Amino acid sequence: MVMERRGSQDVVTVGRRAQMAVCVPRRNFEGLFMHALKPSGAFAQSLKDIGYDEEDLQEYYPLTVWRAALGVARRFVCAGQTPEVANRALGLSYVEGFAQTLVGRIFATAAPLLGTERCLTRLPTYLKAGREDMRMDLLPVREREWCVRVVDADPLPDFVAGVVEGVLLRTRVTARVEVFERAPAGYALRVCWEEPRATS
Repeated sequence: MVMERRGSQDVVTVGRRAQMAVCVPRRNFEGLFMHALKPSGAFAQSLKDIGYDEEDLQEYYPLTVWRAALGVARRFVCAGQTPEVANRALGLSYVEGFAQTLVGRIFATAAPLLGTERCLTRLPTYLKAGREDMRMDLLPVREREWCVRVVDADPLPDFVAGVVEGVLLRTRVTARVEVFERAPAGYALRVCWEEPRATS
């Protein structure tokens, strides 16, 4: 995912991409469902009903199936929570599941060595692996505070906030990710963190 400033060109690009069929790769589903949430019974059947069957996997799924699958997960895993809280929790679970995959285990091992800022600069690549239609812009604000802007024709800011928080936690810092702008075609996150205190 290319890091670029937002502007009039972004609006044109988002409009064009919104007309295209957006697909989500199988690894997104595997990370969240097969490795993290591990659905069974009615949960697994509800996922099958909306088009995701763990016994008959596809390489890519329509974005509508991904969004419907998240809705099923909110109903079974996050019952009683607001959509914002539930989506953030699912974003955290997504990172936990991803860390159990082959590529994810490599990332989880490397993250503490890379450090927080270097992991942040790789976020556009991480997001592109899951949604090629999304774009991300990173801007350091001050020490241990960055602004993350995402251009997305079908935004889900709280889920991505959970993903960003989960990635930062892998670098062994205390992270806080806040959604401070919401728009029909994107959003902005404020990302802050604290380094662990040195022990004497």
